[in-house]
Amino acid sequence: MSTSGRAISDDELETILHEMAAESREACIAREQSTFDQLAGGVRPIVLFGAGALGRTVLAGLRRLGVEPRGLADNNPKLWGEKVEGLRVFSAAEAAHRFGQDCCFVVTIFNGSRTRKQLGDLGCQHVAPFAALFWKYAEVFIPCNGIDLPRNLPPRADELRAVYGMLADEHSRREMCAQLRWRYWLDDSGMPPPLAARDIYFPHDLITQFDREVFVDCGAFDGDTVRGFLEHAGSRFEHIFPFEPDPGNRNLLQQSITAWGAAISSRITAVPFVVGAQDGPAQFSADGSAGSHMTAGEGICVECRKLDNIAWTHLPTYIKMDIEGAEPDALRGASELLRKHMPVLAICLYHRSDHLWQVPRYIHETAPGYELFIRRYAEDCWELVCYAVPKHRLAAARS
Repeated sequence: MSTSGRAISDDELETILHEMAAESREACIAREQSTFDQLAGGVRPIVLFGAGALGRTVLAGLRRLGVEPRGLADNNPKLWGEKVEGLRVFSAAEAAHRFGQDCCFVVTIFNGSRTRKQLGDLGCQHVAPFAALFWKYAEVFIPCNGIDLPRNLPPRADELRAVYGMLADEHSRREMCAQLRWRYWLDDSGMPPPLAARDIYFPHDLITQFDREVFVDCGAFDGDTVRGFLEHAGSRFEHIFPFEPDPGNRNLLQQSITAWGAAISSRITAVPFVVGAQDGPAQFSADGSAGSHMTAGEGICVECRKLDNIAWTHLPTYIKMDIEGAEPDALRGASELLRKHMPVLAICLYHRSDHLWQVPRYIHETAPGYELFIRRYAEDCWELVCYAVPKHRLAAARS
């Protein structure tokens, strides 16, 4: 580990925190409220680019505010000419021709940099990321999809310093600094490129493989992460426990399990629970998508379980959590597992902005023997994962 490298990163963190502190709260609030209008060239009509789940979420939020976009655009030819939530979907070229001079294109895509460039190349005068729109209409959109208001970061300076000091390598520390710059200024100029998505949750450069792995997949969806685990581990594992409370997703998961054949499926036990900080009934928004989540509003009733209270037939050695913002509660419900057995952890950080410091801090305070790493597999803050690795599971280069 390079001492000189660490010093440079320490200076970088302190520079960022100093720049945050130098901006008054009033000036920060004014910047939150004006950034989108500056990108839009003033108050002008909106076109949403991206007609998927995020685009529909943004459309619904704008309509609650009484703001009606001029249209939707998307790069999927199957959607061109169709209507989504009552709005016609245009191709990029047609949308640019119709609206490129008069409207602001808000890119409602998580990996949106290529699309923003595409629109600029087509002659669109005003293009903005959806995060800036979220700042302007915070009462509807925040906290959501990892976006929070910049004003909430400076009061966390001491917590950020503490968590920064817990991180085990230079890559993690530089990623944290890049995250702070993006979240406070929407400045992505210093962001390292995202890592290969195929390695999400299973980074071989951090974690050594274990032939008797017992993998617990919290938020299993249709089996996509289990599929990734099998691609990395092959048949060398002991057991897999995918947790998926959404009935529609669980049906897809079961189809995947069956398709993998008896040699694999006999070692997979699908669990219909949501995981949390306590046992009991919970309300769950089950829409048959990767975004299904616990909710305080209407939903179906599912059973919530603490991982500490599961009657494990095989003791977990590797736990992944991608549960739409419920990660801190699920970790609290697994505190005994962490203290006594220290399974490898792969915990998503991107559903709520404050998880960037809350999740690593909780893991460190609960089981201080872990080595903590942060890695990102998409643009900006998305697909950001905290890995907690016991020393005996560190890859050889990290030992």
